[in-house]
Amino acid sequence: MNSKYLYDAIGALDDDILEQSEVSKRKTGWLKRGAMAACLCLAVGAFFLAGGSQVEVKEIGSLEEVVISYGGNLLAERLTASGVRTTSVHLSYTKGGNSSDPADWDTLTITGDYNGQDFTMDCIFDSQTGKKDTTKAYATTRYGDVEVNIYRKKSDWGNRKSFSYRARFTLNGVTYNLSIYSDDVEDIYACLDLVLGEHESGGDQSGAALTNVLGLGVCRIEMEEISHYQYKWHYYVKVDGEDVCVAEQFGYDGPEAWSRDLDGDDVPELICNNTYGDGVRTVAVYRNSDGMIEEGCVRESYYKEKFGLPRHVEGGTFGALVEQYDSEQSVFTVTDCYDEPITVEFDDGLEPFDFFPFTHRP
Repeated sequence: MNSKYLYDAIGALDDDILEQSEVSKRKTGWLKRGAMAACLCLAVGAFFLAGGSQVEVKEIGSLEEVVISYGGNLLAERLTASGVRTTSVHLSYTKGGNSSDPADWDTLTITGDYNGQDFTMDCIFDSQTGKKDTTKAYATTRYGDVEVNIYRKKSDWGNRKSFSYRARFTLNGVTYNLSIYSDDVEDIYACLDLVLGEHESGGDQSGAALTNVLGLGVCRIEMEEISHYQYKWHYYVKVDGEDVCVAEQFGYDGPEAWSRDLDGDDVPELICNNTYGDGVRTVAVYRNSDGMIEEGCVRESYYKEKFGLPRHVEGGTFGALVEQYDSEQSVFTVTDCYDEPITVEFDDGLEPFDFFPFTHRP
């Protein structure tokens, strides 16, 4: 018997415990977590009886302890981020083995909540459980080279209808199962963004998704080839059941877009790095202005007023400056390539941008 059975046992018990209304979840959170821990103990006890005590289970005091022992790229480390509260960490490992030696690890199970959304994440180290899931996936998406299958199952709690969502993927030899209960599929994408980061550039990524775009929910990306090796990506959201394009982005290697709240109003803007056919590189920012989608670019006078950099070269030709958004540093950069290259950074919210109504150009 291996950790897959333990995972299935825990998952089955979760179906009876975790589905409840948001109000009830706040009032009885401590009771639910106690029930979860009790059910974990019951599942572990059943596992011992059926499997002949093949593994031991240890409660871990902190995720940091596990991360230090692992010494590699374990996605559980992302669950120490701001906004995440861990309620339990349990490690199953070979009976008689060393719980601090990853070679003996079987399954690491973490429960907690992320911005009020309860989650369970299983990190499965046993190679036997790395087999493909035969269940038909509700949706498939990619984060860089990582393919993620999302599964959905109807669940009832009292008179409230909801779903259990489970995202399954493998990275660096570890298989992950990330599970939540929610009425909204966007919540599982939000959890995936937490542990996998945003979609990396590279490849066409048609059908990929970003979450909470312009405050309108999940955004689907579709690619159009407009010339040899040059592409245009269209960003669609659902509005009243219809697909509506809210942004466009041009480039060669893959979509480069990030959802960021630049002005602190809790409604994120969408930032796109564009590379055009003539090599010009600019940044476009899209915002939701009371239901109207607007596209913005850095105004003509901003670079000269703040940095003394010209926006045009001699003769009025546009493109002397190279604009980019640096997602790692969360800053905009501009490089003057006309004489000796000079790069400056700025982070002034939406102040540098002029906006105008966005018109989709299919």
